[in-house]
Amino acid sequence: MAIIKSLEDAAALFPSFKELNFLITLFSFLEKYGLLCVEVEFYIAILGLLLTLCHVFVLTRKPMMTSSIISIMIGMGIYDALSMIFAISVKDLIYNFYRDECTPPFTFAEFVIFLLLAHSRENMMRSSTWLGLVMALFRFLALRFASKPGILKISKICYGFIAAFITFLVSCVLTFFNVFRSKLVESGKWTAGEKCNLEFDNDYIIYRQQISEVYNASNQLLLRILTFVNAISTKVLIDESLQFVNFSQILPSLLLPIFTILLIIEIRKARKKITNASSHVQKRTDKTTYLVIFMTTTFFIASLPAGIFSLFQVMYSDEGFIYLSSLVDHFCSVILTVNASVHCIICFVMSTDYRKQTKMILGIQPKKINTNSIF
Repeated sequence: MAIIKSLEDAAALFPSFKELNFLITLFSFLEKYGLLCVEVEFYIAILGLLLTLCHVFVLTRKPMMTSSIISIMIGMGIYDALSMIFAISVKDLIYNFYRDECTPPFTFAEFVIFLLLAHSRENMMRSSTWLGLVMALFRFLALRFASKPGILKISKICYGFIAAFITFLVSCVLTFFNVFRSKLVESGKWTAGEKCNLEFDNDYIIYRQQISEVYNASNQLLLRILTFVNAISTKVLIDESLQFVNFSQILPSLLLPIFTILLIIEIRKARKKITNASSHVQKRTDKTTYLVIFMTTTFFIASLPAGIFSLFQVMYSDEGFIYLSSLVDHFCSVILTVNASVHCIICFVMSTDYRKQTKMILGIQPKKINTNSIF
């Protein structure tokens, strides 16, 4: 991990910037609290995993299986749970990138395991975020074309599962190309610092990532295409010096607020057409839309910081932004994990049927639930 401690360090990493003192302060802040975020996320992920598994269990009860919004949320819950499992798994491995002079580097096998876990986590986070967009899109279409039966077919439970599966497959394709975009090469032997007073029986080789020959061909054409796709969609692992780098979520950061505004416009239009006979149905429809709007907004807030740094990486080619992005990723990961963890709370607060089903599972309510879910 590159460290900025002097004006010379800042100038070397950020040749396009003149406010070097600000960069030193920013780097110091991110380095100080970045590892703290990794520690905090570990415990949030444990709690969030338990909450998310309970959330998925409630959603998969038969009385709740009423629309594509439910099946999409089930898919999101599964992806979020897997993402938290991977987050818990990589916690100690991430610390190795910030090791001191007395800590040996990754072995080849450990590095491969870390990359597999990190890529798998990114795949789950990408799939969950994209499903947030799909959920908002489905809800918008259901409101906008409420009088067209052909469009309303997307409200069926099966279409949500299909959307979740297709989203996962597309994300897997992108992950596949990310995995093979680089290879591990030796960059020298590691020796303990003079202050360590430690002796190691084995020689430790320092490994780093290097862009593979396929991606370097034709003036890195394939690499440029993949980087562009990643930059507008999600995070990737890209670096030649063992760093976990975030190109983040520009596309979700742009589309999520747009979908939110469209949903607000559509719900206002629907209210103007309301009749006394349909007021109860309209109220339940409003609750569904408000739920989607709230979840879409939380996705946007969680994705925004990383999206901003992605835009800077597109605008500037300074190497320092790669390291800044890797540090900012720790903060963004905590926000995304918190966001995923509270989905069950959001549903419990906003859905009457979700509360009834939860109480029934806990045995504090008779086994009778209205199947006309607000979803």
